[in-house]
Formats: sequence, structure tokens, C-alpha cells
Amino acid sequence: MNESNRARRRAFFLMLAVTGSTILGATASTAWAQVPVPQVPIQQKHMISFQTHNEHTRYTEQHTIDLPDTPGHQIRMFEIHRTFPKDPPVFAGVPAKESMTRGQTDLVGSDGRVLGYVVYVLENGDKIFGKYEGTAQGAAGQLNGRRTMVGNTTLTGGTGKFHTIRGTLHATTVAEPLRNYNESKNEGVYWMEKE
Repeated sequence: MNESNRARRRAFFLMLAVTGSTILGATASTAWAQVPVPQVPIQQKHMISFQTHNEHTRYTEQHTIDLPDTPGHQIRMFEIHRTFPKDPPVFAGVPAKESMTRGQTDLVGSDGRVLGYVVYVLENGDKIFGKYEGTAQGAAGQLNGRRTMVGNTTLTGGTGKFHTIRGTLHATTVAEPLRNYNESKNEGVYWMEKE
């Protein structure tokens, strides 16, 4: 085979490769254009921010057990009732009138874990449920004094029109349970899951 035949053959195969790629590409893009893309509704997210002042917060129950493993180690069960007479949190246009938090702490001194469950009762009678997880920290060596808790409440559902609510609230709380003192700031985002 001489040099000119090789050049023609190479040009032929190159043209075949380019033409084949173009045809395959056009076919593939046409095929993809015909595949229906599922329409997923976008969930509208809502920002929320609110404070709960001490005068509207009350510990309704507290039970503390000292543990012998480490000095100052205590577990505590608690219940906190909060009301919102002014500037209540508003979920989808419905203000909350009160909340009840039931939880536990596992502290050495004023430091440790906080876990709890919250129920927001709205003015229309619906409820919103959440789970709180956070940490508590107080002054070094301080037992049972003022502490700051930082954590998140995950909104897990509710009743009525709020049965599909989801979201996260970031909370910072300053508390001194023995003096019945508790103030909290919350901010976050929530949305309604599509069914």
C-alpha cells in the first residue's frame, strides 16, 4: 500500500469517526430531550426568630439524682412551661401561645449534655413537635450555678395543618434551675414536607 492510499484510508476512517460521533451525539441528545424529567415541587422555607423571657418561663418539675462516680455528677429530669404573651413565634401565619419542654441533663458541675422534647401549642389548637439536643457549660468549678446551653431543636411534625412540618431551630439558653431562671433565643428555618 502506497503513501497516498494510506492517507486516503486515514482520511476515510477519520471522517467515519467524526460522522459517527455526530450521529450518536445527536441521537443521544434527542433521546435525552424526550425523557421526561420529574417535576419536584420546591419546598418553601420560612425563617423564624423568637425569644422567651424569664418572666414567661417556669420550671414546673425538676428531679435531680447525684451519681457517685465523679464529684458534682448529676442527672436531672425537668419540665419547662413557656408562654408567649408578646412577640410569639409564628409558624405559617399561626402564633404559638405556649410550649412545654420535657428533658434531661447529664452534668458534671455545670457542664454536660442536654436532651429534650418540645411541644409548641398554637393559637388554633394545632401542635408542633421537636427534639432538642445540646450542651451546657457554666463557670469552671461551679456547681448548680448559671449555665449557657447551646443546641438545636429538630422539628419533627405536628397536628392538623402542621403534620408535615420540618425544620431546625438553633437555640441559646441561659439557665439557673435552682433559681427558676431560664431565658432562650431561637432562630432557624422550617418548611412543610410535600406529601
